[in-house]
Amino acid sequence: MHLVAVVVARSAHALTPVAGVPMVARAVRALLNGVPVQRVSVAAAEALHPEIRRVCAGMPVDVGSPAVRAHTVQRRDETGSDDVATASGGDIVLLHDACRPLAPGELAAAVVEAVRGDHAMAVPALPLTDTVKSVDDRGAVTGTPDRATLRVLQTPMAVRARMLPADACDDPLDAVRRHAAAGGEVWTVTGHPAAFAVRSEWDLELAELIANGRIRL
Repeated sequence: MHLVAVVVARSAHALTPVAGVPMVARAVRALLNGVPVQRVSVAAAEALHPEIRRVCAGMPVDVGSPAVRAHTVQRRDETGSDDVATASGGDIVLLHDACRPLAPGELAAAVVEAVRGDHAMAVPALPLTDTVKSVDDRGAVTGTPDRATLRVLQTPMAVRARMLPADACDDPLDAVRRHAAAGGEVWTVTGHPAAFAVRSEWDLELAELIANGRIRL
């Protein structure tokens, strides 16, 4: 069962450095350190390709268009696809969001192990610790969901190639949502506090403190 590893860099934000290392480079290293792959593909818009190649220089990285295509008949080297990666239907695709630069390699290993077992899709998850409320379109509180059954999803995620939509690189966790909404099983493995998404200045400051060893998780 072949393993295809992909880091999704959806915008130039993925090039933002954390402790001097661009997030996309950190995400690539996490996959290389976590699973036995020879190369990692980076899915990004064409305008970002030169800079991604520069910051990932020296690492076994391919940069391509933001799509992973599953081919069930053709050999991988005969597809003629311009997508970032191709895989046969039985292969495992490992998808990681570059904006989660501190996710440890152990998460990649855990989700791949789950899919190599009996599961079609696996994703890291942490229990939700905040109290959440449901609200109506006016902003009025309508209820309090039981947080005991709620989880915060992370990447990297793993999925059998035949179950992966071609647009999964647009938003890997949205692909999880759609798979579950269609009645598919999504298995969870224990997530990690460091695998949070770096979206805001506050997130970036926290990531810097962790990367520099000033906060230990």
